[in-house]
Amino acid sequence: MIKKSDLQKNEFMKFLTDEMLEKIIPIIDVMEVESREIIFNEGDPAENFYLVKSGQILLEQKISKDILVNVSAIEANEAFGLSVLLHRDKRSMAAICNEAATLFVIHGNDLLNLMEKDHTMGYLIMKHTATVLRKRWVKRTEQFLRALKSHPDIKALDVL
Repeated sequence: MIKKSDLQKNEFMKFLTDEMLEKIIPIIDVMEVESREIIFNEGDPAENFYLVKSGQILLEQKISKDILVNVSAIEANEAFGLSVLLHRDKRSMAAICNEAATLFVIHGNDLLNLMEKDHTMGYLIMKHTATVLRKRWVKRTEQFLRALKSHPDIKALDVL
């Protein structure tokens, strides 16, 4: 049984009212995943939105045929699978369980339908989606710039 108190700990749900959470609870499934279990692969259909109750999920992206890069680590009380909220058809990266985890899985169409019926809920979820995406974008930009600064060819230019 999913409790409101579990959802209220999650970064995406803590802004919602008790009434909104009661609407969401019936569309949530619980998924137990083991370490190294693949939740979805890059290019898979984007169907579900995930809330991490416990454990850690790695988001990884292929940069070549043989190289997979860890883009982000999603911790307990965070969320992933934002493609669903952005109406993207395919996953832009893979999600792999780094340690045994419990996930709350929400089918994307069900969540989007709830958000359409309750515009306040929709606004709160999308507002937080924008905040999370901005934070992740800033973090990845900083990582990219650090990698560039440490690259031998860039260091040799001594432009900074």
